[in-house]
Amino acid sequence: MKVNCYQISEGPNLTPCEYSFAIEAIKQQKARVWIDILDAETRELEEKLDDIKAEGLIRQFCLDSRDHPGFYPLKPLALMVIPVQMEVQDSNIMEYLAILFSNDFFISIRNSKMARFRKSINSQDSFDLLPNDTIGGVISTLIMGLSLDCLRKTAKLSDTILALEEKMEREPDSVKIEEISVKRSELLTLESIVQGQLPIIDTITSSDRPSKKQETTIEYLRWASANLKSADKKLQWLERRVEVMRSLIDMHAQDRTNRRLGRLTVLSMIFMPVTFLAGLWGMNFKSMPLLSEDYGYIFALIIMLIISGGMYLYFHRKGWFS
Repeated sequence: MKVNCYQISEGPNLTPCEYSFAIEAIKQQKARVWIDILDAETRELEEKLDDIKAEGLIRQFCLDSRDHPGFYPLKPLALMVIPVQMEVQDSNIMEYLAILFSNDFFISIRNSKMARFRKSINSQDSFDLLPNDTIGGVISTLIMGLSLDCLRKTAKLSDTILALEEKMEREPDSVKIEEISVKRSELLTLESIVQGQLPIIDTITSSDRPSKKQETTIEYLRWASANLKSADKKLQWLERRVEVMRSLIDMHAQDRTNRRLGRLTVLSMIFMPVTFLAGLWGMNFKSMPLLSEDYGYIFALIIMLIISGGMYLYFHRKGWFS
């Protein structure tokens, strides 16, 4: 487990501070702080909740609902659980960010590899990023970052899917169904994240809690909601494109199979007369045409070749082999 702590001061600014200072500030309500908890086990999280004296339902929700997205507006603390995407090479994993907050502090509980939180907001850029020096201002900035991250991932996924579509138009056999399935899995994961974040943000925007009343904070949340709605529409459009590509690949594969079956059918028709003649001459009758001739075997082979060759030329001219 790792813990990062910041004091939220006028400016607005985020200043790194010690964990002991953050806990004392929460107890005495003498400063606004942000405690960022990374990769905490249940026992370790229980200890941190003990430090801020979180009890009752809110404590239970923090321990049991960290993988259930939603907004839990309890008093005096509220809990928000948001789905986010992990930044892991060659994989597509959804995780959850839990934010426990009041008017004077908030605690983020997350995995260290979450996309938006790979780089912490520092004192140099906090003045430009934060709308105000409130808890709601910092949370809305983080939510805005998550929405922008969804937009970026949607744009990147869109470029990849459209590139696959163009490649398939040029060379249908060069795109495999596995590639489409991988992109569809990434799309569905990202769509789940966007659709999981959007209702929570809309709920917070309409909330009357004091920490959300600042107009600049509300604007950030509205912009984040607009970003997510844009990403959601784009993802729905991409999902339709992916389904079209899968249908085209299935149709192409079915057409290729039908052509192969057609060729096998033609070949079986070509050899059917030969098989019939072979079966006919294989009967053990005393009087059989060519059976007693010296060159009967050669004549039979020639007759079979003529029939087979003639049928092959006929079907070839009719385009059955194209």
